[in-house]
Amino acid sequence: MPDPGFSWTAALSWLWGNRAEVAAQLRKVRGWFRSDEGRGILVIGPGGVGKTTLARLLAGDFDWLLDDPWVYDESFGIDQFTLKDDPKVGIVVPPGQHVRREATWDAVGRNLAAGQYRGVIVVSAGGFHSVGRSYKDHALYRGAKGAFLAAHRESCRRDEIDILRRVAGHLAAAPGRVWLLSAVTKEDLWWPTRRAVESSYAGGEYAEAVAVAAAAKGPAAFRHELAAVSLVISNFETGAGEVLCKNAAGYDHRRQVESVRRLFEVVKALIDWEAAT
Repeated sequence: MPDPGFSWTAALSWLWGNRAEVAAQLRKVRGWFRSDEGRGILVIGPGGVGKTTLARLLAGDFDWLLDDPWVYDESFGIDQFTLKDDPKVGIVVPPGQHVRREATWDAVGRNLAAGQYRGVIVVSAGGFHSVGRSYKDHALYRGAKGAFLAAHRESCRRDEIDILRRVAGHLAAAPGRVWLLSAVTKEDLWWPTRRAVESSYAGGEYAEAVAVAAAAKGPAAFRHELAAVSLVISNFETGAGEVLCKNAAGYDHRRQVESVRRLFEVVKALIDWEAAT
């Protein structure tokens, strides 16, 4: 749940007042998805980073005014969403948990390399991947909550890079034009250290992994964009309800919705790139 200082009532009020604007942006995104009905969108990443929520938002199947955004439900197989107003357009979300990847990701990778997807959204979260049980039962726990959180985030960041490398290899082999969107969720948690977090996705090993696909395909056939977003303002809690990190003070509902707007702007850049050829 969000920090007590956050007013979800105020957030809903603001969203309701700007509902027409938000809906118009989503219509533009879905209209773009429909422009290439032969290929879908792949949303991939670790477990507990917001993949399903993002996919539902893009598909028009998630409503901030109606849905409960704080409940994390593990995916046990490949989720597929279609646009509410056009079921021919698909968004595919394979499960991100380690134990379920090998059962599904090989086939997804083959489809990606074969050109089945027009674009890929790799979802990361600054290392804030959901912890499904008490942190004290986790293999990384060594007796202190702060030390566990640091170790957990570092382990998760390594996993994010490993996943991107895997995706980049398939993108490099894919025929034709394809785009990659790196969506970094849970901005409300890592906001105080945003310069360091953003630079870690814009450079270093993350950028090196993106460069593999970019070099293989060339600028005419590959486009990469980076977007930071908070899909919901919430404390970082374990499945047992233990608060590991509070959402950043000052990161309010307006900043959250602004992050979603920025995400739409990045998507628009990809729309313009596709339309230019």
